[in-house]
Amino acid sequence: MEESTLTFENLRKVLEEYGKHAETLYKYNIALAGKNASRTLANNTKYFVKSEGVTFSVGLRLEEYWKYVEYGRKPGKFPPPSAILKWIEVKPVIPRPDDKGRIPKPKTLAFLIGRKIATEGIKPTPVLQTTVEELNNTFLERIREALKQDIGDALAIISTKQF
Repeated sequence: MEESTLTFENLRKVLEEYGKHAETLYKYNIALAGKNASRTLANNTKYFVKSEGVTFSVGLRLEEYWKYVEYGRKPGKFPPPSAILKWIEVKPVIPRPDDKGRIPKPKTLAFLIGRKIATEGIKPTPVLQTTVEELNNTFLERIREALKQDIGDALAIISTKQF
């Protein structure tokens, strides 16, 4: 069979739709989980569909820190102070006075938040896992049907060729 005979056009269409839904649903779930303070994670999320021969994949390009949202962070090291400062500005975090009535400056507040993260860690928020589970419930049967149709189309072409 010629390689061009089996193009998987139906599968490609369903995977494109899956990717678009993955991007939209992930952004929605990030906001729903309250993990979109700077909007950087959602704004920079883009889907892609890749094919190499007869191997297809759908993925999301995400900011590198997505894994800390998804899996959390164990206690241990301090997070980058610049990331905490940016988060404080965007959120915005309103500092409370200490016992002596002093209000911490942003750098001090970033240190205190970083220390708490280093001491207690961050709980996981499995947004990507939730997104994939929701999409799979919707799309797996459609993917199966698209594959059946593509293979059926290829078999019809083969059966009409004379050898």
